[in-house]
Amino acid sequence: MKPIKLKIKGLNSFIEEQTIDFEKLTDRGFFGIFGPTGSGKSTILDGITLALYGEVSRKSSNYINTNCDRLNISFDFQISGAEIKRYLVVREFKRDKKSGNPISGKCKIVDITNGEERILADKVKSVNDKCKEIIGLSLDDFTRTVVLPQGKFSEFLKLEGKSRREMLERLFNLQQYGDNLSRKLSREINKEKTENSVLLGQLMGYEDVSEEKRNEKSEELKISNENLDNANKELKFIEEKFKESQEIWNLQLEINDYKNKEMALICKGEEIEKYKNTIKLGESALKVNPYILAYEDIIRNIEVTEKELSKHMLNLDNIKEKKLKIEEEWNNARLKKDKELPEYKIKEQKVKDALEDKKLLLNLEKEIEKLKNIVLTLEKNQELNEKNLIELEGRVEKGNKVIKLEEERKESLKVDSEFKNEIQQGLLITNSLEESIKRLEESKVKTERLTNEIKETSENQIVLKNELDKKIKVLVENEKSLEELIKNCPGNQKDLLELQKLYSESKKSWIEFNKCDTEINKYKTDILKYSGDLKENKNNKVKIENEIEVLKLKVKELEIENIAQTLRKDLKDGEVCPVCGALEHHKENIKHIELRDVKSLEEIIKNKEKQLKEIEATITKIETNQSIANDRIEENTKIIEILGVEFKKYSVEELEKRFIELEKNINEYSLKKENLEKLIVKLKDEQYNLDINYKQVEARIQEGKKQLDISTYEQNNELKQLENIKEELNNIKYRTKVEDFKAKNEEIINTEKEREKSEKNIKRYREKLDELTTEKENIANTLNSIRENLAREKSILQEKNKSKEEKNLQIKNKIGDVDNIENLLLSIQKIIREMEENFINIEKIKEETEESYQKCNDMIISLNAKNNELNKRRDIDKENLDKILKEEEFLNVDEVRNNLIEKNKIENFKLEVEKYNDELSKVRGAIENLIKKINNRVITEEQWLNIQNEKELKEKEVLELSKIKIKVEEELKNIENKIIELKGLLKEKEKLEHKLALLNDLDKLFKGKKFVEFVAATRLKYVSIEASKRLKEITNGNYALEVDENGKFIIRDYKNGGAERDASTLSGGETFITSLALALALSTEIQLKGKAPLELFFLDEGFGTLDDNLLEVVMSSLERIHNDKLKVGIISHVESIKNRVPVKLILTPAESGRGGSKVKIERT
Repeated sequence: MKPIKLKIKGLNSFIEEQTIDFEKLTDRGFFGIFGPTGSGKSTILDGITLALYGEVSRKSSNYINTNCDRLNISFDFQISGAEIKRYLVVREFKRDKKSGNPISGKCKIVDITNGEERILADKVKSVNDKCKEIIGLSLDDFTRTVVLPQGKFSEFLKLEGKSRREMLERLFNLQQYGDNLSRKLSREINKEKTENSVLLGQLMGYEDVSEEKRNEKSEELKISNENLDNANKELKFIEEKFKESQEIWNLQLEINDYKNKEMALICKGEEIEKYKNTIKLGESALKVNPYILAYEDIIRNIEVTEKELSKHMLNLDNIKEKKLKIEEEWNNARLKKDKELPEYKIKEQKVKDALEDKKLLLNLEKEIEKLKNIVLTLEKNQELNEKNLIELEGRVEKGNKVIKLEEERKESLKVDSEFKNEIQQGLLITNSLEESIKRLEESKVKTERLTNEIKETSENQIVLKNELDKKIKVLVENEKSLEELIKNCPGNQKDLLELQKLYSESKKSWIEFNKCDTEINKYKTDILKYSGDLKENKNNKVKIENEIEVLKLKVKELEIENIAQTLRKDLKDGEVCPVCGALEHHKENIKHIELRDVKSLEEIIKNKEKQLKEIEATITKIETNQSIANDRIEENTKIIEILGVEFKKYSVEELEKRFIELEKNINEYSLKKENLEKLIVKLKDEQYNLDINYKQVEARIQEGKKQLDISTYEQNNELKQLENIKEELNNIKYRTKVEDFKAKNEEIINTEKEREKSEKNIKRYREKLDELTTEKENIANTLNSIRENLAREKSILQEKNKSKEEKNLQIKNKIGDVDNIENLLLSIQKIIREMEENFINIEKIKEETEESYQKCNDMIISLNAKNNELNKRRDIDKENLDKILKEEEFLNVDEVRNNLIEKNKIENFKLEVEKYNDELSKVRGAIENLIKKINNRVITEEQWLNIQNEKELKEKEVLELSKIKIKVEEELKNIENKIIELKGLLKEKEKLEHKLALLNDLDKLFKGKKFVEFVAATRLKYVSIEASKRLKEITNGNYALEVDENGKFIIRDYKNGGAERDASTLSGGETFITSLALALALSTEIQLKGKAPLELFFLDEGFGTLDDNLLEVVMSSLERIHNDKLKVGIISHVESIKNRVPVKLILTPAESGRGGSKVKIERT
C-alpha cells in the first residue's frame, strides 16, 4: 500500500482542512515529520487508520476537535501488485449530541484507477470490510507493520523466558493456538463425553429389541391378515344378499306409498271439476271487463269536459276587461320614459365623474400625510444611527483590550507536555496497581470458592454412587422376575387368535344351523296354513262365480222384458207386432218391470265381481307366499348340508369358556410383563440419569481441580506482577516528585479546562468583536441610506401638494359648490330607477294579461272539440259492449262483475288442475314401473330384520379382527423402527468414540503450550534470517543475527572474527541498529498476511536521549535502508536531526482563536 494524499479536517488538533501530499513527501525515499509536542504528528497516522478502518489505533473515542461538530477525512492510496490500482476513501464523523462521542456519517470507497470513479461501497461496515479486503490486514496488523516503536523491539531483543514467549505470541497473533485453543479443546472433550454418556443411556433402552422378536410379530400379523380376509369374504356375500333384500323391501314400501297417493288424488277429483268451471266463467268475464271499463271512462270524461268549458267561458270575460285597462296605463308610462329619462342620465354621469375626482383627491391627501410621517421617521432614524455609530466605535476598542488580557491569562495556564505525560503514566500505573490488588483478592476468593465447591461436589459424588448401586441392584432383581415370567408364559396372541377363530366359526355355524332349522319348521307350518287358506278361497271363488252367473242371467231376462214392455206400450190394435206379427195386443197381460230393479241387480253383480277380484288377489298372494316358502325351505336345507357335521363336535359354551380363560391369562401375563418392562425401562432411565449425574459430578470435580490449579498459578503471577508495578510506581514518583498522581492529574485537568475555557472566551470575544465591527459597518451604511431616502421623500411631498390643488379646481367646474356629492348622485339614481322600474312592471303586466287571454281562448276551442269527439266514442263503445255480452252469454254487466276474478288466480286454478292431472299420471306410471321392477319377488318384515342382524354381526367381527391386525402392525412397526434407531445409535457411538480418541490425542499435543512454542520458534527462525540480511546491509557486513536452539538471539560480530555475542553486551548504537533490522523483518513477516505490499513505515521514537555519535549511526542506517519500494519516515520533535532529513513535513501547533495545526513541506 502506497499513500498518495491525505486530507484532514476536525481531527484532534486539526481544525481547518490540511492536505499531506505523500507523493512529494516520499519522493526522496527518506522523510521526517517534525513539530513540537501536541502539534499533531501522530494524528497523521491516526488519520490514515481512521480513513481505512473507521477507528484510531490508540482506541480513543474523543478525537473530534472541541471547536468542531464534525470530522472529515479523505485518503488517496495505491496498491502496487501485479496490476496497479488506485483508491479513494472518504469518511465523515459527527459528534453525538448526548454522549459527545463520534458517530459515523457518510462514507464511501471509490476505485479511481483509470480516472473514472467507480463506487465499491458506501456503508460504514461495507467500507471497512472492503478496505480490509484490499489491504489484507486488520487494524492491529496494519499498525504493527507501519508504525515501528523502536524501544519495544530493543526490549524484545533482550527478553527471555516467559515474557519473550508471551511477546512472540502477541506479535505472531498465536493466542488462538495457546490458552484459547486449550479451553476450546477442553470444552469440546467435555461436550463429547456428555454426548457419549447420553448415547450409552439411550442404547440401554433397546436391550429387548431383536430380529427374533420381529419374526414372531410378523407371523402373528400373517395369521391376523388371513382371518381378516376370510371374514371380509363372508361379509361380502352377506352384503350382496342384504343389498338385494333391501331393494325388494324398499320397492314394497314405495308401492304402498304410491297407492296411498293415488287414493288421495281420486278423492280430490270433485274439487278439480269446480276449478274448471270457475276458470271458464272467469276467463269470459276478463274478456268483457275491458269494454265495460272503456264505456264508463268515456262517460266520466264527458262530464269533466263540460264542467271545464263553463269555467273557462266565465274567466275569458274577466280577462278581456282587465286587458283594456292595462293597455291605457302602458301608453302613459312609455311617453314619460322616452321624454324625461335621458336628461337625468346626463346629470348622473357628471356627478359620477366628480365623485371619482373626489376619491383621487382623498387618496392624494392620504399619500401626503404618509409622506410627512416617513420624512419625520427618517429624520429620527438619522439622529439615532449617528448616536449608535459613536457608541459602537467605543465598544470595539474596549473589546480589543479584553482579548489581549485573556490571551496573556491563557498562556500562563499552559502545562508542560512531558510532565503531563509522566503524571498520566503514573496515574495509569496507580490504576494498574489498584486493579492488580483487586484481581489478587478476587483470585483468593476464587481459590477458596473452588476448594469449597470441590469438597461439596465430592460429597455429592459419594451420595450419587450409593444411589446408583441401589438402583442397579433393584434393576437386576426385576430383570430376573421378567425372565421367570416369560418362562411361564400361558400362550401368545397367535394361540388366542386360533381359539377365537375356532370359537367364531363354531358359533357362526351353530347360529346358521339353528336359524335355518327354525326357518324350515316355520315355513313348513306356513305351507300347511297356506294350503288350508288356498282351498277355502278357491271354494269361495267358485261359489261367487256361480252367484254372478245367476245374477247376470236374471239381469238379461229383465232387460229383455223391459224392451218388450217398451214395444207393447206403443202398439195399437190392428197394427202388426214387430216381434211376433200378431194384430191383437192384450196389454192387461203385460208384466210391469221397474228400472231400479235392474240397477239394483247390476250393483249386486258389481260388488260380487269386486269380491271375486279380491279373492283372486288373495289366492295369487297365497300361492306366491307358498312358492316363496318352498324356495326358502330348499335354500335352508342346502345351507345345512354345506355346514356339515364337524361343528357339532364342539360346544359353543365350552369354547367360549376356554377362550375367556386363555384371554384372561394372556392379559394378566401381558399386564405383568408390561408393568415389569415399564419398571425396568424406568429403572434403566433412573440408572442412566444417575450415571450421567455421577459422571457430570466427576467431570466437575476434575474441572474444579484444574481451575484451582489455574487460579493458584494466576494468584502467584499476580503477586509477581504486583511487585513489578510497585517498583515502577516508585521510580516514576522519584522522577516527578509527586506522591498522589490522581490529585495531580485532577489539578492538570482543571488547569487545562481553565485554559480551554480561556480559549473559548477568546474565541467568543473575537466573534463578538467581529459582530460589533459588522454592526458598525451596517449602521454606517444604513445612515447613508437614510440620508438619501430623506432627500427623495421631501421632493415627492412637494409634487403631491401641487396635484391636490389642481384636483379641487376640476371638481368645482363639474358640479359647483356641492358639499355632499354622494347624496346628489343617490337622489338622481333613485329617480331614474323608479321611472325604469315603473315602465318595466306595467309592460310585464300587459304581456301577462295578453298571454292569459290567448291561453283561455285556446282552451275553450280545445274543450269544444274534445267534447264532440267523446260523444262519438261513447256511442261506439256502447255498441261494442252489448255485442261482447251476447257473445260471452252474459245477461248484463252485474253478472260479469260477479264472475270477475284476477288473472293470476285463474292461472293458479289452471296450475292446480294441470298439477293434479300430472300427479295422477305420474303416480299410476310409478306403480306400474315398480310392479315390473319387483317382478313377483316378496320379502317379509321378519326376513328383512334377520338379514340386517346377520350383516351387523359380521361387520362387528370384521372390525374386531381389523383392530387386532392394526395393533399387531403397530407393534411390528415399533420393533422395526427401534431396530433402525439401534443401528443408527451404534453408528453414532462408533463416530463419537473415534472423535473422542482424536480429541484426547490433541489434548496431549497442546498441553503446556508446546505447539505455540513450536510455531513461534519456526516463524522466529525465518524472521531472524530476514533480520540478519537487513543487519548485514545496514552495517556493511559487520554484524549478523542468529537464533540458538532455545530461541535466544545471538549477534555474530564479523569485526572480531565472527564471534558470538549476547544481546546484553551490545552498545546503544549497536542495539538500535540490531533492533531496527529485527523490527523491519517482523514487519515483513506480518505483511505476509496481507494481499498487497506496504511501501512505507514510520519510526515513532524520541531521539532526544541519543548522543551525537549514536545519532550519527542511527541516521546513517536509516538513510541506507530506504529504496524505491520502501519509504522510511521518522516522527520526532528533536531539532538537531531535522537537517539530516531531505524532505520534512513541518507541523505548526494550534493557537487559540487563530485556528488548528498547520502543515507544510520543506526540502533541504
